[in-house]
Amino acid sequence: MKNLKDIFYLEMAYALAEKAKGWASPNPYVGAVVVKKDVIAGYGYHERPGKPHAEVLAFQRAGSLSQNSTAYITLEPCVHWGRTPPCVDTILQAKPKKVVISALDPNPLVYKKGIKKIREAGIEVSLGFLEEKNKHLNETYIKYITKKIPYIVAKVAVSLDGKIATKKFSSQWISSSKTREYIHLLRGEFDAVMIGINTLLKDDPHLTVRHPNWGQKRLARIILDSHLRFPLRANILNTLSQGKIFVFTLPQSSQKKAEALRKKGIEVVFLPSSASKIDLEKVLFWLGKQQISSVLVEGGALLLTSLLEEKLVDKIFITISPRLIGGKNAPSFLQGKGVNLIKDSLRLKKISTFQIDEDIFVKGYF
Repeated sequence: MKNLKDIFYLEMAYALAEKAKGWASPNPYVGAVVVKKDVIAGYGYHERPGKPHAEVLAFQRAGSLSQNSTAYITLEPCVHWGRTPPCVDTILQAKPKKVVISALDPNPLVYKKGIKKIREAGIEVSLGFLEEKNKHLNETYIKYITKKIPYIVAKVAVSLDGKIATKKFSSQWISSSKTREYIHLLRGEFDAVMIGINTLLKDDPHLTVRHPNWGQKRLARIILDSHLRFPLRANILNTLSQGKIFVFTLPQSSQKKAEALRKKGIEVVFLPSSASKIDLEKVLFWLGKQQISSVLVEGGALLLTSLLEEKLVDKIFITISPRLIGGKNAPSFLQGKGVNLIKDSLRLKKISTFQIDEDIFVKGYF
């Protein structure tokens, strides 16, 4: 019964942490609940960078009831100064009797140090309940804080026969309007969206978040453009108030064109490369340094193929529409050389599916 009670309150803390999705990046999603004599005395979640952390808000709300209480926290409290003071200090000042922590923080600055400090103060610590839940909720943060590159999710809409467009490259719209609305809802969970220059030239997209649930959400837009073919009248240039635009290109691209794009408000990044195409790993490390922790890749086929072949994609969403397009020249989303043997093919793990209208969503991990 005691364990069930701990799990019950941790589930509440996780429900709070979920509220931070899409807003707290590059920080983790964390929730906290303070309980005294089976009554919730305080609660909180970390809303955005620079705002108080979950534990701080929970103990502030609990006030004098914090003493001899039990605190339920989804992630190990921090011990270092960032934009806010260490959460461990708040816990020690509040003097709870027990702290139940779901998972350790993989950040090297924190890992096991928070728990150690709490225990050294004579406070009981319990660890490990719902740890898998934390791994799923904070999958983006875990990769970013340990590898210093963003978590990469690919999104693609295909027909039943695996085509992303007709032989004349018509693709609007393979999926239904409700599916496209869901994609805007999904976009809001990310720091940035990425496309290749061919998608920009063909579709002239805005790449903004237009779902009402996201309010004033700003989304960085990333365009890979080896030869700076970016049109100076593209629709996306009218959306700079809704997020930065980064264009990655090769050193041999026109400096004059780069300057023209910069005057429009775009950040042009020249990346050295030993090949005739942009080094995708260098792009990801550059984005990591800008504290971009998650990227949704929306096309086109060349970019998706390169990312998949270089095994840089962590998760994929495939929406399958009940259409048959046909035509050997109609593009599929995964191109390249392909594999010789089935055993060498890319295989999805942890598959899940759901349906919107007549479209089927397949989510899987690599």
